[in-house]
Amino acid sequence: MIVMLYFIFTTGACNLKCKYCGGSFPEELVPWTVKYSLTDLSRFLEKDKGEIIVAFYGGEPLLNTNFIRKAMTKLPADRFIIQTNGTLVKKLERKFWLKFDSILLSIDGRKEITDHYRGRGVYSLVIKAARWLREIGFNGDLIARMTVSEKSDISLEVSHLVSLNLFDHIHWQLDVIWSNSWKNFDNWANFSYKPGIRKLIDIWISRLKDNEVIGLVPFLGVLKSMIDSPLPSPPCESGRTSFAILTNGKILACPIAVDTKWAYLGDVWSKTPDELKDSIIIKEPCTSCQIFASCGGRCLYAYKERLWGNEGFRKICELTRHLVNQLKLKLPIIKKLLKRNPTLKNSLIYPKYNNTTEIIP
Repeated sequence: MIVMLYFIFTTGACNLKCKYCGGSFPEELVPWTVKYSLTDLSRFLEKDKGEIIVAFYGGEPLLNTNFIRKAMTKLPADRFIIQTNGTLVKKLERKFWLKFDSILLSIDGRKEITDHYRGRGVYSLVIKAARWLREIGFNGDLIARMTVSEKSDISLEVSHLVSLNLFDHIHWQLDVIWSNSWKNFDNWANFSYKPGIRKLIDIWISRLKDNEVIGLVPFLGVLKSMIDSPLPSPPCESGRTSFAILTNGKILACPIAVDTKWAYLGDVWSKTPDELKDSIIIKEPCTSCQIFASCGGRCLYAYKERLWGNEGFRKICELTRHLVNQLKLKLPIIKKLLKRNPTLKNSLIYPKYNNTTEIIP
């Protein structure tokens, strides 16, 4: 059975102005209110005969909780997911939170890093949100969704979030798609990020020896490709089995590609889910790359746009290559530990379904 993921924009507005994106989408690109009826959306989704995953997205999706409430009641979805900045969680009632399979909260690591990029006081609000979700009984997958930029020390940021014992999994994305904020990317990559990845892998292996699997999504996803099956291409499956529905009913191959022509695939009135499948496919130079099975082309948007040019594209690929190769070096140890304790493999095969974690940073 084919599993389809639909990012449902509830609004283009956001209550924060993070340094990465600047806040709300322009209203002419992503309207701040939903312009179609839930009946329209439901009719579209009902044509999908496979498993349906709905992920609420924005903007900040909790700015439109009325839509979320109605959608969770009406839509024929098998799973619900939400990506939120975590500052407005109490706007949605407990009974709805308990219906989610996965909740992704945006937090970048330590307090000083999160607040620098996302705004003063945001770190504390997100931590309170995570604790509140646990207090009300949410026992699904609570995921820390990090953005990593020049002030980030990947080892310190991830280790801090692990130490909180709040999150089941931690995923990070590099702020390298459209950002112009880097002063010295090469220096950061070679002297901060790469050593930090090696340090994190050592910590991860050390805990694995004690029969504990730390839920670091990039490590788990890459290892899954090595011990189970290749990653999809792209890993997020955008343009293949994952699509975004804007507040005006337009359908995109990728939720961040709101201003590109190549990503526009139609709308909820004129398209069917079957017509969307495999609309956009990553090709060369990725498909002949040695690590393609463990990378899948990384990111459809970056592949199509190349906003940093081909040289920048190559530099980002090098960071992916470093991560994959460092984990590959540890594969004999990991296989030995799995042979000793086969039950560990169940925790290593992640994600079990497309839960909007892109896997490759």
